[in-house]
Amino acid sequence: MVKVAGWSRIRHMLASLLMAAALSAGMIFGSVSPASAASVSCGWPRCTVYLNKSETNGYAYNGVIPQPNVGLLGTVWYIAAMAHRGFAIQYANRGMCVGFNLSAVPWESQGMFGYRC
Repeated sequence: MVKVAGWSRIRHMLASLLMAAALSAGMIFGSVSPASAASVSCGWPRCTVYLNKSETNGYAYNGVIPQPNVGLLGTVWYIAAMAHRGFAIQYANRGMCVGFNLSAVPWESQGMFGYRC
């Protein structure tokens, strides 16, 4: 059997292209319908989720995480929300609202920020 030296590189490239296509489709189809909670602004490859004052207070004090429609970034949203609950309490104590930056690409910044609402 003859081994092709570049076959593993081709398989890796095809897998990367398929993953990018799946993420693109998820973001396109996931951002078409309105969000069930929170305000969402999406554009490939990133989404920004804005919580209003009541959602911020519910999230900070009761652990209620709104489920916006962010397509395949839903897992990233859940992990970011659970990891930043302590910061949300600080923003809520100051009367501010919180927002999250989510991205499908790992080198972009992700996380929570506070804003006046």
